[in-house]
Amino acid sequence: ADDVRNRRVSRDEDNMLKITGDGRKAALDLRLMDEGAVTSGGNKAQSCADAVAEVYRKTMDIRGTQLIFCDSSTPKPGFNMYGEMKRLLMARGIPEAEIAFIHDVGDSSKRRDKLFDDVRNGTVRVLIGSTFKLGMGVNVQERLIAIHHLDLPWRPSDMVQREGRILRQGNTNPLVYIYRYITEGSFDAYSWQLLETKQRFIEQLLAGSLKDREGGDIDSVALSYAEVKALSIGNPRLKERVELSNKLSRLSILQRSALEMREEMARRLNDLPDKIRNQNTAVKRCNLDIKAYSESKVEYTPEQAREIRELIDRAIKANAAVPMETELMVYQGFKIILPAYMSADKPYVNLVREGRYYVPLGAELGMKRRIDNFLDSLKSQRDKFREVVKKYREEFRTISEELQKPLLYGDEIAEAREALKRLDEELGVEFPEE
Repeated sequence: ADDVRNRRVSRDEDNMLKITGDGRKAALDLRLMDEGAVTSGGNKAQSCADAVAEVYRKTMDIRGTQLIFCDSSTPKPGFNMYGEMKRLLMARGIPEAEIAFIHDVGDSSKRRDKLFDDVRNGTVRVLIGSTFKLGMGVNVQERLIAIHHLDLPWRPSDMVQREGRILRQGNTNPLVYIYRYITEGSFDAYSWQLLETKQRFIEQLLAGSLKDREGGDIDSVALSYAEVKALSIGNPRLKERVELSNKLSRLSILQRSALEMREEMARRLNDLPDKIRNQNTAVKRCNLDIKAYSESKVEYTPEQAREIRELIDRAIKANAAVPMETELMVYQGFKIILPAYMSADKPYVNLVREGRYYVPLGAELGMKRRIDNFLDSLKSQRDKFREVVKKYREEFRTISEELQKPLLYGDEIAEAREALKRLDEELGVEFPEE
């Protein structure tokens, strides 16, 4: 990588993309780079085969099934991880007939459906495949007890698709297992870091918190990626640093949210005095209207009442979607105002005297009666205005007290920053500022 960066080799001879690909292969198995390489015990294939065989034996009674995901080395002539896994599983006592490759069915939908049926009924106990062929749309979850990530996909969504095969409705097992295999000190560190970075960005974008240069883990999936990345580097103190860094990032995001909330409360506090004054004015005007209505209420003859009722009914029905506000008449000393753009199924009018009042009418007849009922209950409307004043005053007091409190998370952030600084000094490395 240094030679490529310093241009000591041509890009045709070697480049970072090739190094990345070779690094991922080597982390999976060195024989993918050199078939003659000698591998020590405990490599990924052997560790995976041990785990699969153990789960296989423990779930014989329910014929539990397992999936192994591997994208980097699919079946082909020569050494490949599919053939190696099958060899290791058979060596551990799993019959060949109970092991299958998704690639063996090719493009035949009938053979594919038959294979999936065999997995669902437990005839095939171990199915090996890639994310592309064994991910979205594969429903074999009934007996699935474990899945194994032999390598890593490039995208977080691929990881979700893989694990969605087992974490889904229809799985009859109340407890399932997910295995992730890491070669310590290998290129797996880069792979996990790449997956973590993408996951962070996606989650922050969806949550609407992607607003500055620094990133922060706000999802448990991203945090687990960060932890596995640190584990794969091989230094336990690095794992501690990742956890501390993630804690600091989360606290910073929480503090930014708290700051935004305080700003919103300050804006609300600034608006409340005008709202209180407006409501007090509404109370005063309503008192004047109550007095005037009680002193000058008109008792109409049955014929007059019928004419007024029919006039209101006709006007309301004709007023649907009219683009301007109009005055219909003066009734009991109040102007009846027909609103603009009124909905036909939710008719209403505004009554105006000293104050202005919204009166819903309903879609049925009897609209005059509703207006009369509202005018007879003006004292209740005044009480509602008073309740609003009371609520605004209580809100003013509560917000004022809240804004006097110190900003949240300040002490925790300071402690986390100090701990991170000490840890970096112990590790003797410099990281980008959190």
